[in-house]
Amino acid sequence: MKKVLSFILVTTILLLIPLQVRANEYRTRDYNYNFWLKPVPSTPGYRLEKIVNVASLPGVFNYQESTDIHVGKDKIYIVDTAGSQVIVTDHDFNFIYRIRTFIDENKVFIRENGVQVTLTNPEGVFEAPNGDLYVADTGYRGGPDGSSRIIVFSPKTHTDGSFFYYVKNIIYKPENYMGKTNFLPSKLVVDNAYRIYVIVQGGNEGIVVLNNDGSFSRFFGTNEIRINPIDYFWKKLASKEQKQKMNLTFAPPFNNIDVDRNGFIYATNSDSSTIYKVVRLNPSGVNVIRQEGYTLPIGDIATARDESRSNFIAVSVNDYGMYLVLDSSKGKIFLYNFDGELLFIISGMGNIEGRTILPADVSWLGDKILVTDKTTGYVLVFTPTEFGKLVIGATKDYFAGKWDAAGEQWKKAIEYNANYELAYVGYGKMLYMNGDYKEAAEYFKLGNNKNYYSLAYKKYRAEYMQEHFLLFLTPMILLAGLVIYSEVQYNRKRG
Repeated sequence: MKKVLSFILVTTILLLIPLQVRANEYRTRDYNYNFWLKPVPSTPGYRLEKIVNVASLPGVFNYQESTDIHVGKDKIYIVDTAGSQVIVTDHDFNFIYRIRTFIDENKVFIRENGVQVTLTNPEGVFEAPNGDLYVADTGYRGGPDGSSRIIVFSPKTHTDGSFFYYVKNIIYKPENYMGKTNFLPSKLVVDNAYRIYVIVQGGNEGIVVLNNDGSFSRFFGTNEIRINPIDYFWKKLASKEQKQKMNLTFAPPFNNIDVDRNGFIYATNSDSSTIYKVVRLNPSGVNVIRQEGYTLPIGDIATARDESRSNFIAVSVNDYGMYLVLDSSKGKIFLYNFDGELLFIISGMGNIEGRTILPADVSWLGDKILVTDKTTGYVLVFTPTEFGKLVIGATKDYFAGKWDAAGEQWKKAIEYNANYELAYVGYGKMLYMNGDYKEAAEYFKLGNNKNYYSLAYKKYRAEYMQEHFLLFLTPMILLAGLVIYSEVQYNRKRG
């Protein structure tokens, strides 16, 4: 009997192991989430195209790590924080220039006390609309009160034909700076009006906004946090003296930033107490990020088996409202559309090709995706698959108002991946815009989108009632006539 029970127990365990493996495969292979927030297999949207070893590029010296990366109009800028340099390449990763030492407009080295001035552990870089390069020289501590600085480099071609970047301006801590947090720029962007939006290390007041001359303008946007009900209760009961002794609640700082073509600021944070892991701030500093997806843009959804949450450390937005967020805890890239719907989950963490060991930053390069690995110093380049091209193309067309073109691509995407609910919804939107409400409702139902299904069904019902008005009206007229006739006959018999 014991042998029989042992055999049954072992057999049961062996049968359950593959199920457990399959249940966790979606976290390591290509997957997405369905309406029920369950991970389901998905056709890959992106594949690894190549790995760029920045240290091996001709002209690169003492390269140690790839941290920040920014794609400009025709150049790519890669920040090596430990090596205190910025590597400039073209969009094909051909080396152009290495920014480390400071030189003036005449290509003469700038010195202080006889020593050449250089970058000191920079962390952020951004190309302004006029081509100037803004670098957050984070490790420098020679400013007022031990603050840091922002270096503005400008490209120039020397009379000898050589290309170089000279120091156009140095922005130190503004005299009218109002923040309690020291001025230690880490990440930054520049909008079309040449306002500088700066994330300072540990900055609880929000994003620092500087005017184009480097003077302080204001603080911009803060993170919304979840209030602990117990702390809130005790603070309500506490006296003024007790409240002064209680720990103050500060808004967690942002850790990365980007700006779209309309001047809206995207920023991320990795604090567990915040409501929004990625925000889109309008000119007033109000978060207006759209939330049409199954959840907020939070990355992976925690489950009973995997309670770990995504920690966003970088964001990049393109001209079509699609934005990438980088998860440092799992090395994954989450791609969302303008409505906040999750399109793809890309890459991961590990020692295999296509994975990162310690991801640092992410950026768009056309439709391609670049991600830096701080440990290896590599830049991973991902390119869309055929399925990915359809989804990206459909998203672009829909954003531009080209409903028919978007719908056709969504229909083809369904053939690649029948599990992809967004494709059903996308094709349904095309049908809805063309007035085919009945079929649109069917596709919205397949895509598990209740809101659009309700809209389409109401339109279809109103349209059906209008077309078949006489069909509904005739029985009512006959019924009314029958009632009147019966009343007349009844009254005649009564005299």
